[in-house]
Amino acid sequence: MIVFLHIPKTGGTSFRFILENNFGLRHCHSTHASEEAFTGADLSFAKKIFPGMRSVAGHNLVNPTRLPFKNPFFMTILRDPIARVISHYPQIKRRRDPNIDFEKAFREWGELENLHVKLMAGERSLDKAKFFLEKNCGFVGFTEKFDLSLRVFNQLSPCKLDINYRKRRISKDGASKKSLQTDPRFLEMARDANRLDVELYSFAMTEIFPRLCEKAGFSASDSVPALDAAADEFKTSYAVGRFFNRVVYRELCKLRNRRLGRAS
Repeated sequence: MIVFLHIPKTGGTSFRFILENNFGLRHCHSTHASEEAFTGADLSFAKKIFPGMRSVAGHNLVNPTRLPFKNPFFMTILRDPIARVISHYPQIKRRRDPNIDFEKAFREWGELENLHVKLMAGERSLDKAKFFLEKNCGFVGFTEKFDLSLRVFNQLSPCKLDINYRKRRISKDGASKKSLQTDPRFLEMARDANRLDVELYSFAMTEIFPRLCEKAGFSASDSVPALDAAADEFKTSYAVGRFFNRVVYRELCKLRNRRLGRAS
């Protein structure tokens, strides 16, 4: 089973399109279960809803190795941590509090602080996150090398997939991001808040990714053609699976969460 730890603002929604397009009703979008960390009980429930599940993806697959997946192929995509924060901050601000300043946001919103490490390790542990990438993760890719990453992934994946993708969630916060990119106070705060992520990113880019590329028959410096050729092409299974996740599974999860007294 492909288990995709989707770190926000890394291009993961475009990658999830590939899983949805290939697996349809056999793909589970775990974030519909809850904003909280996905649990073993959540996985058991999902298996009942998706009896032939082949892949699962979500922001809430925190410390995914703790979950009782059978024959998992763990994978994730990383992005330069400062660029990720610059992209994520305007989105969270728009959704939660348009008037908040970034100093308060960094104090209150955990998504802006070492999110790569915290999602992989379940805590602020750089060593655990490195161990996950080096020992548990079947594949790690990069937003900055997205198309090369996909080609490497397809060589290492437990099953061959159609890896053409549709670009998703194109940001509408261009002006805000440009402003942040030139704000020295914001950049300094972002670097201070993401020191662990910066080190993890460097480790993955310089040590893990070159080895994966070599194993797949590529070089980390290879330039490859873009694969976003499926802009207007998707399989029927994609539409059916997406509807099932968004309508059936999500609503069943809401009912279950209400019964359990749990936040959706």
